[in-house]
Formats: sequence, C-alpha cells, structure tokens
Amino acid sequence: MRYDEGGFMENKFTKESLVRSRAFRESRDILSAVLDDGKEYTKDEAVKMISDYLNKEMK
Repeated sequence: MRYDEGGFMENKFTKESLVRSRAFRESRDILSAVLDDGKEYTKDEAVKMISDYLNKEMK
C-alpha cells in the first residue's frame, strides 16, 4: 500500500483507466506511450511521468 503525505492511502489506477480519464484527456497519447500495461499508477505518478516526458531534452 502507498500512503500520501497526510497518511491517507492513495488510489492506484491501470493504464487503461488513466488514459480514459477525463482528467487526462489532453495527455492521453503521452500516457499511452509512457505507462506500462499491467501496472498501476497513482494520479501523482501519472502527472510526473507526463511532466518528465514533456521536459525531456530532445536529441
């Protein structure tokens, strides 16, 4: 189990659930590319992965 800073359990979501979420509708393509099938992520982890992808230095 994972707990946030306030000691509350954080919900985890599948890749499919996050990609379909209204909260991430503008980042669906990025989530599809960076999240792994079969793993679960918190919303904070998904936001961080989107941010990391967008801030990645171009080669």
